[in-house]
Amino acid sequence: MLSAATRTEVPVAVLLPADSPRTGGLDQDYVDSLAALGEELPPIVVHRPTRRVVDGMHRLAAARARGDRTIGAFLLDVPEHSLFAVSVSLNITHGKPLTHGDRLAAAGRILRENPALSDRYVASVTALSPRTVSRVRRSTDEVPQSNTRIGLDGKRRPADVAGVASGRQRAGRLMLERPDASLREIARAAGISLGTAHDVKKRLLLGRDPVPDGRGAPRTPDRLEPRVPAPRQAPRDTAAPRDSAELLDRLRKDPALRLSQSGRFLLRCFAVHDVDASVWARLAATIPPHSADGVSRLARECADMWLRFADRVDREARNGRSGQRSHTSA
Repeated sequence: MLSAATRTEVPVAVLLPADSPRTGGLDQDYVDSLAALGEELPPIVVHRPTRRVVDGMHRLAAARARGDRTIGAFLLDVPEHSLFAVSVSLNITHGKPLTHGDRLAAAGRILRENPALSDRYVASVTALSPRTVSRVRRSTDEVPQSNTRIGLDGKRRPADVAGVASGRQRAGRLMLERPDASLREIARAAGISLGTAHDVKKRLLLGRDPVPDGRGAPRTPDRLEPRVPAPRQAPRDTAAPRDSAELLDRLRKDPALRLSQSGRFLLRCFAVHDVDASVWARLAATIPPHSADGVSRLARECADMWLRFADRVDREARNGRSGQRSHTSA
């Protein structure tokens, strides 16, 4: 967002106070510590049409306290009604972070002013989980009811529970009928968001119904029954490797893979994932809350691509064995 904003110097006297998401107001101790710095303050963010501060009230207060006549600022051109959400998002990513209470209050206000925004959308702005945003939505009567939801992709979708449940069931059927289809294609055909499609896929792999309990009509005979792929068994004459590391080591020694360009590329792709589970756990703990949704979505997309690749490898192997049998019988 700021990459497209204009960087300039602005007179501090012309700036209007921010519509701040900080429920406790300014932290004077923090202002004093900024004012004591003997260097230029980081630029603030200002709404160009109104000259209202969007992010940086502590820095502006510090600049005024030490008598600065101007302050560096990024001039932002966005609709005025979206300033509060932009302010929340910017205050989460840097500077003095918003408290959990600030973010809960911000989520409630955003929902009251924009009830059509989906829980995932508001969660991405406030660095809360979609489930927490859903609880905020249900906990107040001040949030107007909306028949649609605007997702992270900017598209509007039906908000009625029955409609969402129907979309989940439709997506589940499509996943079973079209195993080669990407999740984006499934989501588009079923009229659901990509995040919902990811959840449906996960539920099917776990042997669960595509529609979580409590979301939609009671179970009926025509509800989609989850199907879990049968576990693949290793050939009886081949000793199964004890773990993925041993299997990867065996594949690296296979001349058919090691001596071909496509095989070496595949082994390099596998090597990226050849890390201990504890490393993934430590890595997950380092993801900042405001990036969690994007990281998890990309990780699920990568997992989905690997699953489709595995299915294709299995089909090619079956077709190859079938062709060999036909050739032998002839």
